[in-house]
Amino acid sequence: MNDEKAANFIWKHGRLLERRIFQYVFQGGSEESILIALKSYQNDDGGFGNAIEPDLRSPESQPLYVEFALRLLYDCNIKSEEIALNVCDYISKNADLESGIPTIFPSSSKYPRAEHWNAPNSINPSFSRLTGLVGLLKWQGIKNSWLDNAVEVCLENISSKSYEDAHTILTAFCLLESLPQSEFIRKLFRKLSIELFAAKFFRLHADSLGYGLSPLEFSPSPTSYCRSIFSKEIIDQHLRVLEFQQNDDGGWQIGWEPPGETAKYEWRAYLTLKSLMILNSYKST
Repeated sequence: MNDEKAANFIWKHGRLLERRIFQYVFQGGSEESILIALKSYQNDDGGFGNAIEPDLRSPESQPLYVEFALRLLYDCNIKSEEIALNVCDYISKNADLESGIPTIFPSSSKYPRAEHWNAPNSINPSFSRLTGLVGLLKWQGIKNSWLDNAVEVCLENISSKSYEDAHTILTAFCLLESLPQSEFIRKLFRKLSIELFAAKFFRLHADSLGYGLSPLEFSPSPTSYCRSIFSKEIIDQHLRVLEFQQNDDGGWQIGWEPPGETAKYEWRAYLTLKSLMILNSYKST
């Protein structure tokens, strides 16, 4: 891996957000600089908009954007009561604790977006999507009566329903991680771990082609909550492949078609940053 070329790729193509995270992780930058950059994507309703997830170019708040922002904070191990409380207000007003929350709202169709966001089920309420948002909010450690109720409802959902998408399993693990590790929570951890191996968009084999979440998404560091799910052999295989996938320009490629060149390079800078963080995390152990 060429760290210098990867850093140059981020400086050349990354948004201010990715550049601030790079400085924070690798150059002694501050949490506050990340929060300032992140808040520029947060709207007055408490949600996130403005294409923070580059495949959808809407300025309006979307649950998809909220998940992206909260996951970013999770990956950086940063907690912000101010951001989280505002997000909680937004989610509580747009979610239904019986049916869930859509990934995106129909109004997003007015703006450029990647083809996969044209799927009809993107605008249908999803309970597993809500579980992920509740999990990421609970991880933030805020106190909120709606959130407390939502946690109980989501735990019941995890317990009684099969989770079939690796993306929603990923964030459901965040909910379990944020709670005391009782026997009930450990039982749900084992359930999700089993479901993950049969889930859509999970890429267990390091040499498999096409889009999917690898074990490194679930265990981006040796101390990750989900590290025990995977053998050392599996992790090592994925680390070798990830390092090999660095391009000559220093960046990593994406495996889907974005809505334009701007989105393409925003995604590549984001993926390059994440790849650097993962590889350096395991290298330091």
